[in-house]
Amino acid sequence: MSSRTVPALPRPTPWRRRWSGWPRWSGAVVVAVLSGYGVAAAVWFLGGPYAFARPDNPESTFPEHWLASLRPAAVEAATLALAGLAVAAVLLMRRRIGGPLRPALLVVGFGVAVLLALVLPGPQALDGIPVLNLANLKRLAWPTVHLVLLEYTGLALGAATLAYARATRGACEHCGRGRAGTSSGGRAAAGSGGRAASWPRGRAGTWSRARWARIGTVSAVAAFLAPFGYAVVRLCWAAGIPVGTTKDFLRQINAANPGHGTLLLELILSGLAIGGGLLCLGLTRPWSETWPRWVPGLAGRPVPHWLPVGLATVCGIGLFGFATTLVPDLLRFAAGRRVYYPGTAVRTTWLSHLPAISLLLWGALVLVSAAAFHYRTRPHCVHCGRDDR
Repeated sequence: MSSRTVPALPRPTPWRRRWSGWPRWSGAVVVAVLSGYGVAAAVWFLGGPYAFARPDNPESTFPEHWLASLRPAAVEAATLALAGLAVAAVLLMRRRIGGPLRPALLVVGFGVAVLLALVLPGPQALDGIPVLNLANLKRLAWPTVHLVLLEYTGLALGAATLAYARATRGACEHCGRGRAGTSSGGRAAAGSGGRAASWPRGRAGTWSRARWARIGTVSAVAAFLAPFGYAVVRLCWAAGIPVGTTKDFLRQINAANPGHGTLLLELILSGLAIGGGLLCLGLTRPWSETWPRWVPGLAGRPVPHWLPVGLATVCGIGLFGFATTLVPDLLRFAAGRRVYYPGTAVRTTWLSHLPAISLLLWGALVLVSAAAFHYRTRPHCVHCGRDDR
């Protein structure tokens, strides 16, 4: 009777060793940051400096944020309540408490994560995108710093909640695959309320890489096409064609940007949209996994898995978060109410709201593409010993 030799797991690199503890330290980050904001809210209530006051910087876009129009007392109360609720949920999740509390903890964790990462940043959501935020340094103000910090805290909360969800259903909290040696009807996961883990051997019940490849291809092509609804409108405005608006409005924005300011702005914005769409297609190409020949010093080397996944995730969150600020006007217009361009008496049309629809779709599709790329290319898990083959 021959014995089967189990291959040794690959040793994690120093970088992976430092970050492999994310199921635990992500929760610690959330507790630290939100506890700090809870204390700060109490200080605001007692007369301390209010973090979301209108800034002195005239270039700041924060006055356009919906937080700027709320009474400080309402923001203080909401901050205390949400911070306390999220911190309590994370502390319970770190103990891997399951049973009847599990659904409630998942709702609180993912709900507050979506609020912090996608809804709260508002117009400042794009400032959370690396490199792009460097172009906005002249508009930097402390409220924006707070919003970007809370945006990334939302990401950490989402990661902590995901690890909890995996651990309490009997899966590896790092990769989501079933635990090695666990089969259907096997030993129940700790903290799962006595429910046996229902993960079969082999691929642990996950979708195949081929299926994720198909999802990634469809979402990447759609993510490439989605921003053209935004880019085409901007290019038409650059050419003086009043798509979705009037010539009077184009004259107003040209007067507000002397010289060729409006032309350059519209070309840059449309170029960024088209370039971003091309990068989404890159998630389906070989150079998203191996550096191409024209990259000096890196040609032929594998691209770190976290780089395309991390950048696509942050960009998708920034785009979707920014697009949510356009939703109220879109809903009012769809309900038949009159909607005007900011600071003008020019009414909007359906074409005027095409950029908002494009940005919403684009952000969501970029996030789907990032998830598909991750599950299609993720490496062998050094923690549970499983892969997707």
